[in-house]
Amino acid sequence: MDLPYQRRCRIPRRSAAARVAAACAAALLLLAGCVNPDDGIVEATTGLPDTTQVPVPSTDTDTGSGGSDEVALPSVTAPLPDDAVGSLDDPSMPATTDSPGAVVLDPPVFITDPPGDAGAWGDLVVLVEAFWADSFAEFAGGGSYDPLDRDRIVAVDDNETGLPACDRDRISAIDVEDNAFAAVCPEGQLILWDDDDLFAELFADYGATGPAIVIAHEFGHAVQFQAGTLNQPTLVIEQQADCLAGAFARWTNDRGVFPFNTQGALDAAIGSTISFRDQPGASAADAQAHGSGFDRVRAFQDGFDSGVDYCALYSVEFLSPQITQIPFSEGEFLTGGNLGFEDLIDIVTPYFNRVYGTLSAEWTELTLTPDDLADWVQLHRQIGDNATGTAMALEFGAEVQRQLGLNDAGVDAFLQQTCLAGAAFRPLISDVPGLSPPPEEPLSLSAGDMDEAVLTLSRIVEVNQDSLDEGFLFEAVGALRLGFTEGFDACNLP
Repeated sequence: MDLPYQRRCRIPRRSAAARVAAACAAALLLLAGCVNPDDGIVEATTGLPDTTQVPVPSTDTDTGSGGSDEVALPSVTAPLPDDAVGSLDDPSMPATTDSPGAVVLDPPVFITDPPGDAGAWGDLVVLVEAFWADSFAEFAGGGSYDPLDRDRIVAVDDNETGLPACDRDRISAIDVEDNAFAAVCPEGQLILWDDDDLFAELFADYGATGPAIVIAHEFGHAVQFQAGTLNQPTLVIEQQADCLAGAFARWTNDRGVFPFNTQGALDAAIGSTISFRDQPGASAADAQAHGSGFDRVRAFQDGFDSGVDYCALYSVEFLSPQITQIPFSEGEFLTGGNLGFEDLIDIVTPYFNRVYGTLSAEWTELTLTPDDLADWVQLHRQIGDNATGTAMALEFGAEVQRQLGLNDAGVDAFLQQTCLAGAAFRPLISDVPGLSPPPEEPLSLSAGDMDEAVLTLSRIVEVNQDSLDEGFLFEAVGALRLGFTEGFDACNLP
């Protein structure tokens, strides 16, 4: 397949507000690129779109620090942020003044020299290409990976001149500002990224994991071209590249290789998908759709859990039943899809009693009031209404455990509660084949609600960092996905 080069599509640079949101939403980076298969261009740009939040009355909740060896929901004893959700910086990653160290594998699998223009990330490029030397045939069904020309992999600084051409058009540093992209050109495949701004910011905030995911995602696009899988909608192409980045993370994790040689890097990778979600309310059918945060989490974890052969299954038919990206209704455009704090509690409590009540033969209804959930008002405002919805789902899951005589405390109990929460959310998704709520059900999820569930888990894990192992967020989000995908039966209740 030969894809002619034309003018590439653009996504606006993120605003200052979006930069703050991305840094404060437990976020790292997973490519939110722009692809037009007719152009042969795949590009990425940073930014978390602003989401309109329903005004929530401020509270004067007194906060302090609480210690516990059990997973706890944020409460008056747990610190809450004043104006933004805290980030999940990974302390195992290199300090901001460090440069990534040389990658050493035993046995060595280097297949090329580091690109001379890739800056500090040349060794990481070599590692990604080593992964594809090892994995290409499994993904493509045969053949071998063709390494990119060394002069067509470039870390671009602000004053860069003499960048490679694509279809005889010379690319400038301005084209790459705050951006990263892969391109198919007559002169050969091309991968560029903004080293001065994009990668410097990612590395400062999140260590080597951020740039690693960008590079792995972009090389995923290069491999898609070589394997002939770029003839699909943008949503499929981008999420398949997310999946391939997850497979690369697993490959390095299995080998104990930097940068995914710690479980903490996997926690950071979860946050990355949220920072690059599509604007909540955008349609999955849009020509530039890339996916909700929850869907991109699924793609990355698919690759990590199941490898490149599973990523190769990605297609419209394969992904359609799994996509949760839904548009806003007409009324939701005014509210950003968010209910007020007290309204949400009133509406959701009866629903949870109905669905969780099916799990216990003698269910005693649980009533949660605004006073019971007062500690969640701030997160309701900062994350969205499903922060409160997720807190309620977890508490209802704990009530199921108590009524069944199970332990409701500790990490294993929390993971089961998270699975049950995912299963409770599943029937409420609309506009997805086979997933519309029953006609009599007055409640449904809004665009971005499952993203908010992931962000809420991020916050809970952050509050309990001292008593949790690295990688717990990755595990908790996996439990949420398991329940959402497979229902209550997957949550191992007696």
